[in-house]
Amino acid sequence: MTMRAAFADPVAHAQQIFRHALAALAEPMLPQTLSILPPALPGLKAGTAALLYTLLDQDVGVWLPALPDDTVASLRFHTGMRLVDLPEQADFIVVAQGMPLPDLASLKAGSAEYPDRSATLLIETAGFNQDQVEGSGPGFQTPRRFGIDGASPGFWRQWQSNHARFPLGVDALLITDTQLAGLPRSAVIKEG
Repeated sequence: MTMRAAFADPVAHAQQIFRHALAALAEPMLPQTLSILPPALPGLKAGTAALLYTLLDQDVGVWLPALPDDTVASLRFHTGMRLVDLPEQADFIVVAQGMPLPDLASLKAGSAEYPDRSATLLIETAGFNQDQVEGSGPGFQTPRRFGIDGASPGFWRQWQSNHARFPLGVDALLITDTQLAGLPRSAVIKEG
């Protein structure tokens, strides 16, 4: 088993990635270019690895797709992550590019008292476009056009249902090789 390197400067680089994630959720559907990337992990985009190194620790449950043992061991070593068996149990769910999206309604949505105790999806994609939907709501000065290259069929309908549960629901970070875009549950999506 080969242990993979993470960030060269773990604290400073994780802080940079965390700022990108916050910016992505504060300005939904506006791609952010990641300023620093760790070495690639087999089975994951570098941007996904950067977010996992930044967001995971021993207190959160993560659900991962089938990944090489080296990748899982490296993530566990660098983050102390706790793997869960089902997406419904996870605080973070990784959806690899081309993998079907789990049923959003089945994931942790928080509660009226603690809406922050919900799941966040990390969804890998080939890229972004402006062809699929229009977003509005908190974080939008004006409506914004957006699209996900290779989006799962029915993704936007599921997202509209997710938004209907607001303030409950899940949030998502959409990830390419070098960019990420935020999709908070507060985003109002109109197809077409």
